[in-house]
Amino acid sequence: MPNVYVIMGDRNARKSATIRALTGAFQKDVYQVAIQDTRIINVFVHISSLQESQISPQQFIHQIGQNDYQYVLVSLWISQGNRQPNGSVYIQNFLNARWNILQIVVLGTNHLPYGLSPNIPHPKHIPNSQGLPANQIASQIREWWQWL
Repeated sequence: MPNVYVIMGDRNARKSATIRALTGAFQKDVYQVAIQDTRIINVFVHISSLQESQISPQQFIHQIGQNDYQYVLVSLWISQGNRQPNGSVYIQNFLNARWNILQIVVLGTNHLPYGLSPNIPHPKHIPNSQGLPANQIASQIREWWQWL
C-alpha cells in the first residue's frame, strides 16, 4: 500500500506552487526525492488538488493501485468543491484502502473545520502561506518531512 504525503489548503493557498518548489515537478508524474537517511524515493506527484481535477477518492485510489506506487504526494482542498468531497473524506477513503498517511501539511489556516482520524500524524500548519514565497514554504516542509 502507498505511503502518502498530503498538502491541504483551499484555493489560492499556494499548494501547487509549493509542490513544484518541493519536488521540481511540472506535471503529474513520478519524481525522485532524497530523504535524510540517504535514500532516494520515487514519489508519484499530483500537483493540482484532486477536487480541482475532479478526481473522486475512489478514482484516485484505483489510479494509484493500478500503478503500484509506493510513495504519493497529493494536494487536497480542505473544503468540498467541483462536486467532490472535502479533504477529510479523501483521507478517510485512503485509510479505508489501507494507505499509510505519512505527513499532512495544511496551508492557509491554523486549524481544520473537522477532525481527522487519530491514527494519522497530527497536521502541521502554515497559516500565512499566501504571503510566503513557495520555496520558503517548501523549505519548512522539507525540514518536517526530512526531505533534502
